[in-house]
Amino acid sequence: MEDPTFAINPRAWYTKGRVYHEILKSKDPDLDNFKSDVSAFVSAFVSDVVDSYLKTKELTSEGSNLKMLADNQLKMLWADGINQGVTYYQSKDFVNAIDAFIIAKLAKPEDSTAYVYIGYSAQNAKDYKMALASFEEVKQFGTLSKSVHNSIIICTQSGGSTLQAQLDVVENALFDYPEHIPYVMQEVNTLVKLGRFEEAESRLSTVHNRNPNSYELKLRQADLYDRIFKQAFIQGKPARSDSYFNLASAKYEEFLNAFPNDFTANYNYAVMINEKANRFYVQGNLMSKEEYEINGTEIQEEGHTLTRKALPYMERARTLRPFDEAAKVKVIAALSVFYKRLKMDQELASINNY
Repeated sequence: MEDPTFAINPRAWYTKGRVYHEILKSKDPDLDNFKSDVSAFVSAFVSDVVDSYLKTKELTSEGSNLKMLADNQLKMLWADGINQGVTYYQSKDFVNAIDAFIIAKLAKPEDSTAYVYIGYSAQNAKDYKMALASFEEVKQFGTLSKSVHNSIIICTQSGGSTLQAQLDVVENALFDYPEHIPYVMQEVNTLVKLGRFEEAESRLSTVHNRNPNSYELKLRQADLYDRIFKQAFIQGKPARSDSYFNLASAKYEEFLNAFPNDFTANYNYAVMINEKANRFYVQGNLMSKEEYEINGTEIQEEGHTLTRKALPYMERARTLRPFDEAAKVKVIAALSVFYKRLKMDQELASINNY
């Protein structure tokens, strides 16, 4: 091929492509040293095969037999890469799957299939940087599928990206699929982690207005209002805290009326009510003797009223995950406090013997 005569000879290029192609497909270990590059993101050896066929096509006229043969070999190279990659992928050999899909990508760079599967394989191999780089290349082919957006979100989170970077990729997904509730939930979760509660609330309200029958959104609103209820109290805003307690309560109860056996909703609602009850108990404990004699009993009864309200939700939570030891420990600890406060000695004895 270094001879200038052969450098412009399409049959010479085709022959080079076929020789390299056969070496690539061969299982003969004596030929493995030729293929040492086939494990990098860009394979020089595979590129030589592809470039030889492309040069053949460039030097031949339309409709010529050699041009068709070179084109068929490129198609076969692509198909073999895809098929081999899928086989490796299905057997969870993700590293070799990446190599195979790279071959397909180099053989047919105008097709998105290999790029997508390189991303999926790299994601499963926990090479999140490679996965994201490959998914980024998929954007040249048009709007990303939900499946690709899902993987980008997972890779960004698993790869330790900043919360702002995680929010950016979720918002990109929402740009393509603005009504897709799982992306809204991801966006709200990330905004909450960033402490941007007002934005999260506004986003949830907007989407809930469009999807008023989504109980998933109602529960997410309950959780967000619960967080604002606690945050406002810490910030010294009791009126705001009380307002969001009422909003959260309404959403929890709306959800639990439809799904009474949801462990998380029962447990979290009971914990929130208990949080409000604690404020009355603390207020009573901080009173002087004289203050307590005036209205201490009334303050304590406010706490008891809330504890009685929380109790059935926590008792229901106890029945919902009988085989979840971690959940049992949390629920029993909470019930122990409730029973002590309400002087329910028999019930307290029963859980102490648990």
